[in-house]
Amino acid sequence: MKISKITPQKKNKKRSTIYIDGQYAFGLSNELVAKFDLHEGSEIEDSLVQDVLLAQEKQKIRDRAFRILHYRMRSVREMKTRLLRLGFDENMVNEIIEEFLSDNTLNDKNFAQAFVADYTNLKPKGNIFINRELLKQGIPPKLIKDLMVSRNEKKLVKNFLHKKLQHFDLEDPKDRQKAIRRLLSRGFTPSVVYEVVSNNEE
Repeated sequence: MKISKITPQKKNKKRSTIYIDGQYAFGLSNELVAKFDLHEGSEIEDSLVQDVLLAQEKQKIRDRAFRILHYRMRSVREMKTRLLRLGFDENMVNEIIEEFLSDNTLNDKNFAQAFVADYTNLKPKGNIFINRELLKQGIPPKLIKDLMVSRNEKKLVKNFLHKKLQHFDLEDPKDRQKAIRRLLSRGFTPSVVYEVVSNNEE
């Protein structure tokens, strides 16, 4: 087989169309055209075509993963789940995940640290919420426990109570229950919530 023509695609200048023996064969990124040293007039074996198509599919998975990461960090489990739901081959997804782990593009410890920081400083939520969500993302319990040590949940409850729930009269039983429900709905530990609310009544 011979590559008869390589033409730039009109809608995407970063990709080219490959023709083999005068027939359309496949579209390919210019990066892979260069990587596989494809030229018009070159002979190409079936095995090389398969290697090229495999590399193209991996590049597609890699590009989609980077688009997902553009919005926020992801855990390994979350990334794998997202890619599989998009219909990508599991073996190829696993290979890309391994690449990302080796170059630190994916790092569950960094993800968990950022998650805890966000829900401590930017959008305060409780230990129960953080523990539940990180477990769902595949973060090891030991790592979660270690990260929680630095959190002063009682202080977070007090701050949220004073900044967001100051309109509640804690001496009024109805308002007190509303405040407690709001705090519990944010995943704060019940014992901490009741202790802080009780002390604020005094």
